[in-house]
Amino acid sequence: MVIRKRLNIKGPALVFITTTTHNWTPFFNNDKIATIVLHQLKETIEYYDASLVSYVLMPTHLHMLLGINQIELLSKFMQSFKILNSKAVKTYLLENKKEYTKNEPFIFWKPRFDDLIIQSDKQFRIKMEYIHNNPVKAGLVAVPSDWKYSSAGDWLDNKSGILPIDKSFEWLL
Repeated sequence: MVIRKRLNIKGPALVFITTTTHNWTPFFNNDKIATIVLHQLKETIEYYDASLVSYVLMPTHLHMLLGINQIELLSKFMQSFKILNSKAVKTYLLENKKEYTKNEPFIFWKPRFDDLIIQSDKQFRIKMEYIHNNPVKAGLVAVPSDWKYSSAGDWLDNKSGILPIDKSFEWLL
């Protein structure tokens, strides 16, 4: 059981989340699939009245800092997000006859995700740097803000990216 459930933590929280594709399949090398997933993330955030503080979508996984008014809804948030984009990606693959046929079982995400509730400014800075430097460390870009599927540009260059980023932390109020 995850610590937030064991401790019965409730209310608003900032949480670092990592979720990975099944078998570390690099689905997000495909721009259309990456766009589908990010669009669904945006919709799920809006539905749960959550707030995206930082993110990076790597070829095989997603890291994000998510502000959520009710941390007890985090598992439902992630379940909704994963189910809806899995269906959309499956539909896209079937329609475009890519790497998947109707007769094969389709598993898009690993069934679990990792989460860490941010409890200090130092922890926040460490996770933010980790998120933004992930594509650099992986050798995908030279500087964090060059990665298309990241909030690095929002934070480092004050340049709006694909998804709206919350720098105000209004969800805490």
